[in-house]
Amino acid sequence: MRPCRFVIFSLLIVSCSLPIARPAAVETLPAPSKAAETASLPAALDSTETALPTLAATATVPPCDPSTADYCITAGVFRFSRPINPPGNDEIDPSYPYASTQKGKRDAHHGVEFQNAFGADVLAAGGGEVMFADADKTVKFSPWNNFYGNVVIIRHADGMFTLYAHLSAVLVQAGDEVEAGDVIGQVGMSGAATGPHLHFEVRQGSDYADYFATQNPELWLFPPQGTGALSITLKTGYEQNYERPLVITRYATGSDDPVYTYYTSAYARDFEFNPEDAVLGNLPPGRYKIAFNDPSGLKERFVFVEEGKLTEVIFVLDG
Repeated sequence: MRPCRFVIFSLLIVSCSLPIARPAAVETLPAPSKAAETASLPAALDSTETALPTLAATATVPPCDPSTADYCITAGVFRFSRPINPPGNDEIDPSYPYASTQKGKRDAHHGVEFQNAFGADVLAAGGGEVMFADADKTVKFSPWNNFYGNVVIIRHADGMFTLYAHLSAVLVQAGDEVEAGDVIGQVGMSGAATGPHLHFEVRQGSDYADYFATQNPELWLFPPQGTGALSITLKTGYEQNYERPLVITRYATGSDDPVYTYYTSAYARDFEFNPEDAVLGNLPPGRYKIAFNDPSGLKERFVFVEEGKLTEVIFVLDG
């Protein structure tokens, strides 16, 4: 009996000294839900297959709708660079904004102004083809001849046009291809201008000569670095616009202390074709309050502006 006991004892020693076989490394799967804890485990996968985690279906988040929300922050349609570069003045003149009459003192404005010294370089706001580069003495781009003076019009993609008026010098010709930032002319005061400045327009449609094809340039020009833009729409039953005064107050970060107040107006009559009724650009990021009077009383709303973004606000008014 002793030999048998010795053999058995030897086998036990050998088996204990053998290395333990470890399973090959596998990908760690997500922890099962509580509902899955009671379910039976799946059959083992073949060694040639790779276990892939099952992704749960995610709900589609509906886009923000400014007609039902207090406001929406969007990427906007910014696509054009500023037609003036420093050291020139690249800021839009706030005293005569788009679709303003300056309280009845002037014709409704179909563009924006860049006040600059005579001879400052004017740049193409985007790449495209020069459609017109001359004085408007025989061709009308407004109801009047010689209104824009020396003018350049560039056609861009998607039926977009930019117009540069009152130039002292035109440095391109019709048919030229230009890139954003190319010098196309110089600031002047030709046509119906009372001082040296650049009149800049954005037009959209098949007829670039249509005076009422204009869009607010502040919706299309990239906001200056560190700023955003605000679009306000007033939905009413009125068939006609009027320059309703608007007051926009900017507040200090994290407080109710006002730091700046902007006074502007809704678009004038004949600008009913625009979907929005007022636009403010060059706004520092932060919290703002929009306020105006309506026949039903004072209307107020708090919104936020973000850098490089467009804040869209719609007021649905009675009447």
